[in-house]
Order: sequence, then C-alpha cells, then structure tokens
Amino acid sequence: MSAIHRLLIGACLLLGLSASGNAQEMAQSTIDDFNYGEFRPNNLAPRYGVAEKPGQLLGQIYIDSTFRSSSVVFYKEVIKRYDPNASDSIAGYYLRINLLEDLVEFKIGDALKGVDDKALRRLYVTQPDGSLIKFVNTRDLGPISTEIPGFVEVLAEGALNVYRYQDLKIKEPTYSVALSVGDKNAYYYLRPSYYYQKGNKPAQEFKLNKKGLLELMSDRKSTIEKFMDSEKIDIKDNNDLHKLLAYYNARKAERE
Repeated sequence: MSAIHRLLIGACLLLGLSASGNAQEMAQSTIDDFNYGEFRPNNLAPRYGVAEKPGQLLGQIYIDSTFRSSSVVFYKEVIKRYDPNASDSIAGYYLRINLLEDLVEFKIGDALKGVDDKALRRLYVTQPDGSLIKFVNTRDLGPISTEIPGFVEVLAEGALNVYRYQDLKIKEPTYSVALSVGDKNAYYYLRPSYYYQKGNKPAQEFKLNKKGLLELMSDRKSTIEKFMDSEKIDIKDNNDLHKLLAYYNARKAERE
C-alpha cells in the first residue's frame, strides 16, 4: 500500500470518528430537547418539557355570593363559653355562606369575619324583594347531619317540613396533555338535594318531582292535584314550589 493510500484511509477513519461523535452529540441533544426543551415534531404537537400554563379552580362556592342583610341565632352552648348572660342572637350584619370552608362570612366594615357553621343554629337572610330565606343547621335534623353538614334552606314549615341542601361539587378538567385539547380548569358547582320531615321524625331525602311530592302529600292527593292543575304549578319554579307546599300545610292546618 502506498503512502498516499495510507494517508487517505487514515483521513477517512478520522472523518468517521468525527461523524460518529457528532451523531452521538446530536442524539443526546435531541433527547435533551425532547425531555427538557421545545422539541416539536410538527406544528400540531404540544410542547414537551415546557411548563404549560396551569388550570384554575373556578366557579361558585357560596349559596349566594352577595352579602345579604341578616339575623342569626347561635347555639346557646357556644355563647355560654364567652358570656353566660349574652343573647344567643344578633341582627343587622351582612353575611354569605361559604360552602368550601364551612364558614359563614360576616362583613364588618372593610373586613371579613368567618364563623364556623357549627356555631350557628339558624340564619334569616333578607332578599332584594324584602322576603326572608330561613336556613337551619342540619344538626337539628337528626342523624342525616353526618351526611349533609352545614345548612339547609327551609322551603316549607308545618305538618310537612321541606328543605333544600346545596352540595358543593367539582367538575374535573377535561384537558389532555397528549392531544393539547380540552379545558384545563376545574369548576365548583352546586348540586341541590331535597329532604322532608314530619313531626319529630328525622329528616329523609326525597326526589323533587311530581311523583315524589304527591307521595309526601298522599293524604291530600286529589286536592293537591286539582290545585296543581288549576294554578299551573311548575315545581321547578321556586315560587311555584313554595306556593304548593304552603297550600298543603294550610289545608292540613284547617282540618287538624
């Protein structure tokens, strides 16, 4: 082999080694970009390794987010811890019910004061039209309070007590990292459930539909059905529901 041939072979080997080294460096660079950088195989693919803007937790955590004028009644044992002679009720404060933290938030000037919902027995909240919504602590409804802690809204009182409970739920994000589609945010929402109570019996859940209500009012079924037809009652309408329940309790009071 001539000196020229040996020189050419040596040069080729050096080039090969250099190319191999560059290939290894390129491969490692690609891995690094894939793992940590902005590697994008095509324009439709998501960015791998780059922190994306996180989703948020949105939605309603209050039964009513507006602070409303109110009067409240505390459990007596709570008041006695501070002053045995103090009244168990206060009025004139603006409040809202925080379902996430199990608090009643009172607005005092520019500040907020949170009170554990277990300390409060009843709330009377004034609405824009001047009407009152009454809330009672589920502690007074019997064993059901372990399943539905907090407050229920009183829809009817009398021979038949009816309550609405607002349960705080979360709708999970639908976002897919692999496909880069969907909603990153999670949402709080309120899911109502309904309970009834007759006499001193513990409260029980029922389905709020025509069949469920007629079962509760079975002793006045024909009267109630006529009333619903004549008044065109829509039980999904809050005012109609109140009207129907009040009518039943009034008829019961007349005959007892």
